[in-house]
Amino acid sequence: MNIALDALETRTGLSRHTLQHYDGTTTWERLPTKVRGLVPCNACAGESSKSSLGGGAVRPVLCLILMCMSGVMLAADEHAQAAAHADRGLEFARDGNLPMAESELRLAVEMHPRDAQFLSSFGTVLAMEGKLQESTTVLTKSLEINPSDLTVRRYLAANLWQLHRYDAAKRHLDLILKQKPGDPATRLLRGMVAENTEDYSTAVRMLASVPEQVRQQPQSIVALARSYYHLGQKQNARKTLYLLSTHPAGPQAVFLGAQIADEMNDYDTAEKLLASIEQTFPDTSRLTYTKALVQYHRAQFSQCAETLQPEISGSRGMGEIYNLLAWCYQKQNQTPNARRALEEGIRIAPSHETNYTDLTRSLLANQLLPSALESAKRTTAKFPESSKAFELKGAVEAGMGQFRDAVESYSRAAQLDPSNATAFLGLCDAQSAGGMLKEATASFERGIRQFPKDARFPAHYASMLLRESELGNANARVRAKQLLETSLKLDVSLFESHYELGNLELNQGRITEALQHLERAVKLEPNSPAAHFALSRAYRRQKRLSDAARELETYNRLKQEAAHNSEAPMPDVQPHE
Repeated sequence: MNIALDALETRTGLSRHTLQHYDGTTTWERLPTKVRGLVPCNACAGESSKSSLGGGAVRPVLCLILMCMSGVMLAADEHAQAAAHADRGLEFARDGNLPMAESELRLAVEMHPRDAQFLSSFGTVLAMEGKLQESTTVLTKSLEINPSDLTVRRYLAANLWQLHRYDAAKRHLDLILKQKPGDPATRLLRGMVAENTEDYSTAVRMLASVPEQVRQQPQSIVALARSYYHLGQKQNARKTLYLLSTHPAGPQAVFLGAQIADEMNDYDTAEKLLASIEQTFPDTSRLTYTKALVQYHRAQFSQCAETLQPEISGSRGMGEIYNLLAWCYQKQNQTPNARRALEEGIRIAPSHETNYTDLTRSLLANQLLPSALESAKRTTAKFPESSKAFELKGAVEAGMGQFRDAVESYSRAAQLDPSNATAFLGLCDAQSAGGMLKEATASFERGIRQFPKDARFPAHYASMLLRESELGNANARVRAKQLLETSLKLDVSLFESHYELGNLELNQGRITEALQHLERAVKLEPNSPAAHFALSRAYRRQKRLSDAARELETYNRLKQEAAHNSEAPMPDVQPHE
């Protein structure tokens, strides 16, 4: 009876003295509301439903004790069933049967949704199955119930890291490190998050402090190496990558290290690592392609083509190999060979978009516009849901002066991928070039709002307004200057913005300011005749006649070279890796 009274006291919030106060003369209506809510009136001892409803005497304490004891037993039985499901789920998980583990643990959680242990086990199994979103939701609930469980917090942080929610992962990991600053698993994960967010100092500090944990996974080794590279510590980066040579993951780990070295422009290390696995790497075509890619990045274009030839001669050439071969030819001004290589790549891998788009780019760069348009149309017909394909088609049409067609293509590209800033910028420029100034103005304003960190939008918008200002629109000139200054705040390396601002300052008599922009413009684009000519004018205004003569001479030379060069230069685009 005392046990039941304890439970009843907990459930009703009434004191033991108050509960015992109600004796056999107590009627249903006199029972406290909290008690009446627990006991149905027709359940009282010895009373019929009719007399109970009529308000006869009851024995509430005895009735409540019996019901509370029954409730306690039912709750205990239900928890035991849930625990049995959870135990079976963990056994299935240990045996590797994750679907059955999930099913059993899901039942346990449904029966006891506020049990932190059930939730944490369930969330862990979901993560093992790759169901990271649901796992994150479940682990979050577990942590809300038991916020002191650091293991669950670390599992949750690992989920968030894999979901690229780095800020949230960082917050949880930092909370753990405040309580356990030396926890190796947490320091490892914190270092990985730091490397992903380009906080390379923190990445090195965390990862280098747990060398045993770092050595266990190739991904953590390359994360530490990449961080060393970004901090300018090339020797430490190389030592770290060479750890992969003896890693249990074998040649695949070494291959990953070579790719990282190539990415960080450490071509010597990349070539040494690749050479070390020539006899053991299972995919010889992939290895050959990567060796050639390193040579391409070193600007060794003829060697790159030679490296690829055995693959092509042995009929092992993949679409990407022909793509890289085409770029080697293009960089050596062998346009016909480049075109043939890309066409062969299309024949071998007709479902790969890259060779189609690169062929169009090559034709466009060499001003073979009708052929480029034909190629672009073929690409959009083959890949009607490709934003990049329609973007490229718009570029070709704009190059041919078909601005309305270009507007249509760029609009389709932006519709297919609203995050494609280049496509939306192309739409703005095509509207501007086609005389659709009202539409272009609205598009530029929208582009600045939609892509606030993209300096190209204010820069190109300013160019349109400067053309308007030449017709006497003084307000357009003022707005253009503001936009140019904004663009340089976002990206100080924009040649056009420096050049246009230099001309504006020069025309308004501010020679010192003009020189700052024009000298920077010449450094950014040393082969621009217009920039040298403008700089010559600025030097002449400052009475620096020898400097002015030198710049004018450079201008004349570049202008003559441009006149004799019938082919436009290939744009600086890397082959697809």
